Amino acid sequence: MNNTKNNKSTAFLFKQALDKKLTSDISKQHKDSLRYVYNHFMAFLGEDGRETSIKKLKTAQIEEFLQRYNSSATSYMNKRRDLSVLFNTATRLIDENLMTIKKTEVKRIKATLHLAYEKEQLQPVLDFLKGNHTNLYRCCLMTYGCLLRPHEEIRLLTKKHFKKDNTEIHLAGNENKGGRVRVAFVPDYVREELEPVLAQLKRDDNIFSLTKEPFNYTYFAKQWSRERKKLLSHGLVCPKQTLYSFRHTAAINVFRRTKDVYVVQKMMAHSSVVVTLKYLRSLGEFNTDELRAAAPVL
Repeated sequence: MNNTKNNKSTAFLFKQALDKKLTSDISKQHKDSLRYVYNHFMAFLGEDGRETSIKKLKTAQIEEFLQRYNSSATSYMNKRRDLSVLFNTATRLIDENLMTIKKTEVKRIKATLHLAYEKEQLQPVLDFLKGNHTNLYRCCLMTYGCLLRPHEEIRLLTKKHFKKDNTEIHLAGNENKGGRVRVAFVPDYVREELEPVLAQLKRDDNIFSLTKEPFNYTYFAKQWSRERKKLLSHGLVCPKQTLYSFRHTAAINVFRRTKDVYVVQKMMAHSSVVVTLKYLRSLGEFNTDELRAAAPVL
């Protein structure tokens, strides 16, 4: 195989691209997704396809591969995104700007709303979880009260993250999705729930596993999936309400109190106000009193 700069095989460049992304500062979930699409795309190409130049890849080939994930627009676009990451990283290695994947079909994804909890729903849902799954209850309480992300942030919390008499949670840049140092306020109702646990832990102990090793990435997703079936059967949640709905509910409640989207953005640690606005989509459901208060006057 000729390994001069512009004649390296597709397999060689994609493997270099994958290795580069796996050593970068991206989430474990993203790394797993890249590994998945890499393995399946290499298998799709076959031996001959893997040994050809990346510049000979055709848009039609890429689309044929992506059609395997055509069960939904979300599935298709997720694989298109992951393949694009590897393809673009690979082509930069040979100083090329190829449009092969950019020319593939784009499917419009209908946003899946993490439907916010109604005011009268929130406490009964939390009460049910408190009586059935303590760890999940505490995760949901912090997702709502501290506006933290359950899988990337809350799951990994240790005693050392709690500062100032447990009234603040401090996260380093590599400990949260935003990549910047973050300080989250801990409301009294969260602090009162956690302090008996924190008092028994060593500095580096995880607040859920109670050891230095946290539960795996899918822990809360699996626990929520199990408890959600019970919540649905009791009529306590709706089908579109999820674990992330606690965070969406908090964002909406903060906005309703402050009327300031930038305060919400700061509390949610969003990189852009555009992201914050997506969390506020449920605000179309204003009640009559809110509409009357917001009406323009002369």
